[in-house]
Amino acid sequence: MLSNVLNKKRYSYVFSVFTVFLFSILAYLLSLIILPKTGILIILQLAVVVVSISSNRIATTLAGVVCALVFNYFFTHPLYSLHMTNAEDIINTIIFIVVAMLTSEFSIRYRKKSEALEQAEIRSNILLSVSHDLRTPLANIIGSLSTFKEYKEKINNKEKDLLINSAIDESHRLHNYVENILQLTRIKNNTFNCYFVAQSIWPVIKKVEARFISSRLITTKADDLPQVLIQESLLEQAIYNIVDNGLKYSPKHSQVMLTVNCDSQFMSIVISDNGPGIAKDKLPIIFDLFYSTRIGDTGEGGAGIGLTVAKGIVEAHNGTITAKASDTGCTIHIKLPLGDEHATA
Repeated sequence: MLSNVLNKKRYSYVFSVFTVFLFSILAYLLSLIILPKTGILIILQLAVVVVSISSNRIATTLAGVVCALVFNYFFTHPLYSLHMTNAEDIINTIIFIVVAMLTSEFSIRYRKKSEALEQAEIRSNILLSVSHDLRTPLANIIGSLSTFKEYKEKINNKEKDLLINSAIDESHRLHNYVENILQLTRIKNNTFNCYFVAQSIWPVIKKVEARFISSRLITTKADDLPQVLIQESLLEQAIYNIVDNGLKYSPKHSQVMLTVNCDSQFMSIVISDNGPGIAKDKLPIIFDLFYSTRIGDTGEGGAGIGLTVAKGIVEAHNGTITAKASDTGCTIHIKLPLGDEHATA
């Protein structure tokens, strides 16, 4: 996550430099034709506004200062120097800097309020999702245990085992759902605290396999897999969510294939199922929060959280996750960058 934060900051500064450069060139070209100094200042002010919309306060402040220097150097007399002799130019530059700082502050405050509203909407949707999706496993657990308690003297051992196993299965389902909500909250609040370790990915795959205890899940790997920097429990949850979807929406006796291989740059985890597949127009949005094929209380779709969590976890590993449709189901492809470690597993 630290690398992601650094990448975002780096992007902010690169974007700021590019924006200031682009608008400065535009102002210079227009000044050669018809644009007066006031028009130049408006264009440079627009550059600061664009930067403030998507960057932090420091980047926006730097953009404002640089734009003021550009105006001074290229558009005021004496040209191509940082001196100003015209009182009007000096006043205009001071006003420009003040307006740029105010614009920056207002834009940042507006963005923070928008983010706060988005977080509130997400919390509201999570509560709605929880109220719906926790009911079924809880009702099944209560029903199984209540039946066991009331009729334990009248039912045989096989039926007792069925009731207990049903309650255990629903408990695991409930635990997985709560874990996804927890991870989703961390993703949306940028509070992932990941400690990455260079290790083999295959033990993670085997843990996922053990959680299903299903002969339908077939796992294979290439020989001599290199180590990769991962946070084991998080990546396990991401892969589990994808495999769970594949098993849930595929025909009962069909297989879900999980294959691990690598090249010189990336570790690849490919999960393929034989379900109904995903329409091509839906591929870009299946990882969106709360996207689901379920409509209200009808349909087989889930809450639309699992794939969003999987994507957030993979991106926290600086990886990518994509979906491909086919006539016989869906394929999810995870790519994780290889670290400096090259010991084989």
